Amino acid sequence: MLEALVLFFVLFFPRPGGDFSFTGELILSFCWRIPAVLLVVILLKKNLPPGKKDLSVGCICLPALCITGFLISLGASRYFPPPKLPVPSGPLAWTAVVFSSLTTGYLEEGYFRLYLPERLRRAALGPVKSLVIPILIFALCHAYEGPWGFTNALLAGTILSLGYRKMPGFHGIALAHGIYNILAYLSGALLP
Repeated sequence: MLEALVLFFVLFFPRPGGDFSFTGELILSFCWRIPAVLLVVILLKKNLPPGKKDLSVGCICLPALCITGFLISLGASRYFPPPKLPVPSGPLAWTAVVFSSLTTGYLEEGYFRLYLPERLRRAALGPVKSLVIPILIFALCHAYEGPWGFTNALLAGTILSLGYRKMPGFHGIALAHGIYNILAYLSGALLP
């Protein structure tokens, strides 16, 4: 369990941020997110080739994430404003957003749906705790987005975890997560 805790702090401890920049996002993706995803996969010692289950689980999870996110933002906007994402300007910035969102989807899903549940099962915490604990930690990691982000992450984590449990397609849930992030940026750019 010490390995899982150390890995969590290495992968998800807040780093200095700032305004969105094309160069910053690409450097972050190539120098941190991609190596982090590879580290998680190596630690799992799993071969994760794409398969038919990826398409199935992705096609179920992505609409579920979109509907849940829409309903939460619709209901929550009455009580508190949803967080505003930075709006990228220009094709290079949007390229960075797409790449960053996809690599973030792979990183978070690799840790929260594959690595951490596996480590919790090995620690004999049982199937329910090994499902619930990663979902709660995932939601807590999004608490900086306020109650809207926490609730959305809690439900999204549940959707992705259950989707992966029913149809273990890692690439499907990672892509669903990444595409959902892209759609969140897009909605921020299109909606006032």
